[in-house]
Amino acid sequence: MYRDGHAGFNALLYAPFVPLIAASHSLEAALWGGVLVLATATLPDIDNGIDRVAHRGPTHTVWFALLIGFVAGTGTVLLARSNVGIDGSFEFGFVLGVCGILAHLAGDLVTPMGITPFAPLWRAHVTLDWFASKNGRINRAFLLVGSIALSASMSLAIWQPIS
Repeated sequence: MYRDGHAGFNALLYAPFVPLIAASHSLEAALWGGVLVLATATLPDIDNGIDRVAHRGPTHTVWFALLIGFVAGTGTVLLARSNVGIDGSFEFGFVLGVCGILAHLAGDLVTPMGITPFAPLWRAHVTLDWFASKNGRINRAFLLVGSIALSASMSLAIWQPIS
């Protein structure tokens, strides 16, 4: 998948959780979650700009997801302490950081190039080979559907009655 497809896919996967997070935590936490999920949507592809790192190498593993989860969890704690209205915890940020990267990996899993998610411990290469990464229709469809779903979900969270 390309950038637009990954962003739409992550938005689509996060959308159902927005009203739940807003109701159980806060609207600010739901918005922060959206920021985390969208920020991680294309993060594994930073390897494209690093000469000595193979594309879909170390940044396309569960280990990278755990690392980014730790960073996102720490960032959430620091943001919550700055009194911006987020009642966030390390766990909240960690889970969203990990899930954001895993969603990216799932998006690459369906392409012919696939991924090796547990390298270097286990070199099993996985692909479902459903469509090419460069398939413009698929990328645009995910961006459109994900944007609509996340917008609708955010609107629902904003307008839900406070009990």
